[in-house]
Amino acid sequence: MCPACCKAHRSSSFMYRQLRKMHVKAIKMRWLTGGVNYSYLVSTQDKKASWLIDPAEALEVLPALSHDEKQSIRAIVNTHHHYDHAGGNLAIRAALKREGVAVPVIAGSTTSPVSTDIPEHLQKYTLGDSVEVLCIRTPCHTQDSICYFMRDTKTGQQALFTGDTLFTAGCGRFFEGTAEEMDAALNSRLLEHVQDHAATKVYPGHEYTKGNVHFIRSAIYMSEGDNPAFDRLESFANANAVTTGQFTLQDETEYNPFMRLDDPTIRRRVGDLHRTWARADVMAKLRSMKNTM
Repeated sequence: MCPACCKAHRSSSFMYRQLRKMHVKAIKMRWLTGGVNYSYLVSTQDKKASWLIDPAEALEVLPALSHDEKQSIRAIVNTHHHYDHAGGNLAIRAALKREGVAVPVIAGSTTSPVSTDIPEHLQKYTLGDSVEVLCIRTPCHTQDSICYFMRDTKTGQQALFTGDTLFTAGCGRFFEGTAEEMDAALNSRLLEHVQDHAATKVYPGHEYTKGNVHFIRSAIYMSEGDNPAFDRLESFANANAVTTGQFTLQDETEYNPFMRLDDPTIRRRVGDLHRTWARADVMAKLRSMKNTM
């Protein structure tokens, strides 16, 4: 292939990847007050059908949506019931209704405001004619936590919306659950039920990457070269304020300590010098260390 053709091919491929990324629109919420939350508008390729995930702040979410985007919404969806994820359900549902758009509210429990649909573990939905959705229940941060695995059958794009269960290089606090439950959520349920980890971009509920990177560099992989995958994440996080959707589930297994409980380095850092601790004990100690950082 000639150089000009190669350049054109690369440009075409880049444009296609960019189009694929437009299936997910990240909406910042509570960034000025320290919450650094995300809501997500997830759309089919033709933009005619969308889900609105975790729209906690109506005053920030609604202005970020165009008329056509509002008309495309088929459901408001919560990853869990906490106010900073589900607090906008009532106001946004009412605003959409005034524009002629009546939508259900899909959530893990009736604790989420105006919830209408409570999916079972591994229940499936279809968004439009191309996006398949799998609801993966991941109780721990809250008992009603759900991660949503989406696959666009037309473009091949895969995305995992994890709320406060999985963050880039971290995980949520165990407010309503145990270390055993978080281990099961991250390292059994997600890894088992998400197809093709390397192709699945992760979209967490908060932009906590810089803090997570600081913890890992300070307490786990303390020297450059200890974990090359983490070194690459650190470089990206230092250069970019927004990291959501930039890393895959496979990436997480390579640098996220909460998904690397058998890593000898992590075992040493938590005090398990003879590698005899149960996985749940390692998980609990990691979470305790992060909580005090």
